[in-house]
Amino acid sequence: MDIKATLEAHALHFLQGIKAEYRGDQEAGAIIRKYLSEGTITEEEDQVLRTQVLDSLKIVGIGVPFALIPGASIVMPILIKVAARHNIDLIPSTFTDPNKQQQQG
Repeated sequence: MDIKATLEAHALHFLQGIKAEYRGDQEAGAIIRKYLSEGTITEEEDQVLRTQVLDSLKIVGIGVPFALIPGASIVMPILIKVAARHNIDLIPSTFTDPNKQQQQG
């Protein structure tokens, strides 16, 4: 197995996920502005907004420990795997759903 190719593939996946999250944040901002100006949004826009807010909270939940807790880079991957075994999804949907990345990318 070529380590360089694996690292490049993972880095590309990460960067595409970040790009998709950025676009999702922009879309959520537009929906919020629409709600503030018109007072209503569609069911589809409501679902998009809920998903994006949940994804943003997941990113904060994963990112803050990396900055504040010593050794978090070791503990967080273990925590994510244990949570997945118990059907708890800690990873934002853009990083786990390749179709969403392609739609937004």
